[in-house]
Amino acid sequence: MRIIFVHRTIVDYTVETPYRRAIGGTEAGVSYLSAELAKLGHQVVLLASPSEPGVYSGVECLNHKDVLNQDFLNGADALVVVNEACGRQLRDMGVTKPMVLWTGHADDQPPIEPLEYSRERKAWTGFAFVSQWQLDEYCQTFWLPRERASVKRNAVAPVFLEREPLAEPWFTRGSPPVLAYTSAPYRGLDVLLPAFPAIRAAVPGAVLRVYSGLSTTRGGPEDNQYKDLYDRCLATPGVEYIGPVSQPALADALREAAALAYPSTYAETSCIAALEAMAMGATVLTTGLGALPETLAGFGRMIPPSENPAALARDFAAMSIDALMDMKLNPGKAAFRRETQIAFVRQHYTWASRALEWQSWLSGLTAGK
Repeated sequence: MRIIFVHRTIVDYTVETPYRRAIGGTEAGVSYLSAELAKLGHQVVLLASPSEPGVYSGVECLNHKDVLNQDFLNGADALVVVNEACGRQLRDMGVTKPMVLWTGHADDQPPIEPLEYSRERKAWTGFAFVSQWQLDEYCQTFWLPRERASVKRNAVAPVFLEREPLAEPWFTRGSPPVLAYTSAPYRGLDVLLPAFPAIRAAVPGAVLRVYSGLSTTRGGPEDNQYKDLYDRCLATPGVEYIGPVSQPALADALREAAALAYPSTYAETSCIAALEAMAMGATVLTTGLGALPETLAGFGRMIPPSENPAALARDFAAMSIDALMDMKLNPGKAAFRRETQIAFVRQHYTWASRALEWQSWLSGLTAGK
């Protein structure tokens, strides 16, 4: 099949960018899936905003501003549009080929709002979601036809599968635990930082490493909306602010992590950060918000979400202390859970297996099934 991915973003990336620098989860997922479909023998095109168009890992990466027209798009067997409900616009342009909307957005995001209109919903051949929770939310909000909706989950970046978790975890080495925060700052870092002193007091030597972008301007972390969080990272004993890193560097970092400390205040539709941590053997400590219970699949530890930041910080600290102490006092049980978690994620959350699922689904759509 000739498959064209349409991702009208301002982000400058190709399918090889995630290996070189930090990049968003959407861009990374599109990159990995595109490359895996190309490996299966499909002719894959990614229309995004690369500053250097070309063929990367078997995928033709072009600027959408140059080729987003009727003739080019109708040259595909299937179109996969990322995070943008623009089906009516494309149909009015003259696009006749099967079109799939693939989104990781929550149902309240502006690029998705056109789904309120029946003509927009009818423009799409299929809808791909990253969790059952997200699919259910969309069907309830927008009256999407379930027969055209499918769950196509995220997966772990290939580099995480190439790295082996540490053979001897922290709780058998006798070393203090290292906690990691790898999500966007507004998704729970403001809760984690006030919770961490209590965790460190109960678990002496515990370290928190923050792999989160606290800079949104060229002026650096001290010149943006996250300045307070950045200052708090620097002022809190045991907290090490690292900042965003490439996928290979993050995989290496998570090998040393005892846990992903993520008191989520954001309704995740999937959570690749949790999957990546699980693949490296880290326990996920989080809240039961959004699709996180579905993503964790029984692993990790969760507390109920709360709109009270102080209460959430207190409860998260208590849960984290209990989880870390349980691992330390029961290393055999902890090792078994860790090994089971690693095996589960590495078997069920690979982009190679996702490509096979997409291949089967798109083949059915193009055949009119």
